Amino acid sequence: MSQEVAAPRPHYFRRLLAELNKIGGEHDAFIKVIIVERIIKALVLVLLAIGLIVAGQKGWLAGWADQAQDELNLDAGHNFIVVLLLQLLVTVGNFSHTTVLAIGAIAYAVLEGTEGVGLAMRRRWAEYLTVIATGVLIPFEAYEVIHKVTLFRVGALLLNLAVVGYLGYRKRLFVGV
Repeated sequence: MSQEVAAPRPHYFRRLLAELNKIGGEHDAFIKVIIVERIIKALVLVLLAIGLIVAGQKGWLAGWADQAQDELNLDAGHNFIVVLLLQLLVTVGNFSHTTVLAIGAIAYAVLEGTEGVGLAMRRRWAEYLTVIATGVLIPFEAYEVIHKVTLFRVGALLLNLAVVGYLGYRKRLFVGV
């Protein structure tokens, strides 16, 4: 009887790196929708950041602030993340409110653009990034829908649930790594 020595299984980080470097298969229709949605969202966020800077300099923001607080949940008194950002603003002390919002919009646009371009290039890491970045925001979106139901909030929550569910299940992410 011969004893065969099984090759040791590669270390977890080596397997993870190999998984992230894979190139995915052909895109189906839903992946194409996700790509377009992420790239359009990134472009809109860049335009929003530019608009915030221009509107802040011209003084137009005061009239828009009340409407934006209701529709987009920008009410600093009820949002933990905004309160933390305002605390950081007090600590730094050199940036205006609109500059901080513009920087946040640009940072989010970079994330969305990276997801869209990575998915378009069929990179496995982009699928993971999209699932994690989108999944982290779902509890906040669900809270906002429960707090105040609007068509925009419900649509965003349903879209993000569909994206996370589809990529996590159909692309078999987090299985066998």
